[in-house]
Amino acid sequence: MDEFFGLAGLALIVIAWIPGVMETIRTRKTTMKREFIAIYFLGSLSLTIYGWQLNAIPFVILNALAALVPLVHAYYYFKK
Repeated sequence: MDEFFGLAGLALIVIAWIPGVMETIRTRKTTMKREFIAIYFLGSLSLTIYGWQLNAIPFVILNALAALVPLVHAYYYFKK
């Protein structure tokens, strides 16, 4: 049952990110600041590693996907 809540939370958070990422891809620009992008990526990467050490798979997946969000924004930030 605990895993259900972890997977449900994972799905809901990922669904919440989709509109923002799609908007960035559609407009080919981001409003995120470079410093925020870097902090977001490093924080998500750190939590991915931590979750891996705990063997908390939903936590690992969520934070690995969270690390991709700032990478999309970074791509469009530096592409301009």
